Amino acid sequence: MLLILIYSDDEKTSSKILEEVPHVEILRGVFVTWEQEEKVRRALERAKDKAISEWERRGEGPVLEFAVISLSDAQYNSIRHMVRRSLDGEAERVAAELRRLASDIRGRRRAVAELKARFSRLAREVSRLTTASAKLGLETSTLLDMLEAYKEANAEYLKLK
Repeated sequence: MLLILIYSDDEKTSSKILEEVPHVEILRGVFVTWEQEEKVRRALERAKDKAISEWERRGEGPVLEFAVISLSDAQYNSIRHMVRRSLDGEAERVAAELRRLASDIRGRRRAVAELKARFSRLAREVSRLTTASAKLGLETSTLLDMLEAYKEANAEYLKLK
C-alpha cells in the first residue's frame, strides 16, 4: 500500500494528477493506492514535468509538491478506518445517484441518451469502488447497499430502448 501526499495551489492540477492511478482520497491531497510504486511515480513525474513546462512557457504555473510513502501492514491498519470512511462516503453518494437514475429512467424524465450516459458514468464509479474495496480489504454495508442500488438501476437501464 502507498500513501501519496500532494500539494498544489491549483485545484485542477491536484485533482488530475492521479487520474490514471486507482486510488482512494482520504483527505484533500492525501491518497491511498494499491498500485505499484513505479506507476505512481511516473504519473507524478509527468505532472511535475507539465508544471515545469507551464512555468517555462508562461513564467508562472502551479505549485506542486508530492511525497510517496510505502506503508507497512501495521501502518495501513492504523489509517484503515479513514480509508473505510472515505469509501463509505463515496459509495453512499453513488448509491443515491443510482437510485435517482433508476427513478428518472422509470419516469422517463430525461432523454434516453442522457440516461445511458449517466448510467455508464455511474457503472464506472461502481467498478472503481468495488475494485478499491477488494484491493484494500474493506467490505462494508454501505458498499453492499451501493451494489443493490446498481442492480436496481441496471434493471431499469436494460428496459431502455
